[in-house]
Amino acid sequence: MPEGPLDDAPASGLDAAAFARLYPGLRRFAAVGSLPDVDPDDVVQEALTRCLRRLEQGPIERIDRYLRRIVLNLEMSRRRTAGRRRVVDPLLATSTQARVAYPSDLDPLHGMDPTDRAVLYLTVVEGMTFAEVAEASLRVRASRARRRLRDEMEGADHHG
Repeated sequence: MPEGPLDDAPASGLDAAAFARLYPGLRRFAAVGSLPDVDPDDVVQEALTRCLRRLEQGPIERIDRYLRRIVLNLEMSRRRTAGRRRVVDPLLATSTQARVAYPSDLDPLHGMDPTDRAVLYLTVVEGMTFAEVAEASLRVRASRARRRLRDEMEGADHHG
């Protein structure tokens, strides 16, 4: 991969001078990767916010690459959300109209466990397979478990 303006970033921290050096290339990266209606400065600001939160946990090996990855993840998330809205908005409009005409047609769903509703939504509306839903669920659970374990271990270090 060719080196660019982001490749000379400090290894572990992000001070004002380092960010000033990284900003132009990061902004260009955000402008190229984002949808036209998205302000690249907003993307860079969100990436910086997430990076600073992550730096509270410890150093980052290649902060330039980390910031670019955040920008990319933000855009992928934005595109997924836009795609879901295109599918769900018409369904919600139809659902709302149906509820007015038939007030009890969705009541059984509202009484269900939120996790069960989520599985139904992902499989029926999003068209995901059960394997995809299970894999996504396990990833989320593993991530949360690692975070809880890390928090507990850090708490034990402070108390012990």
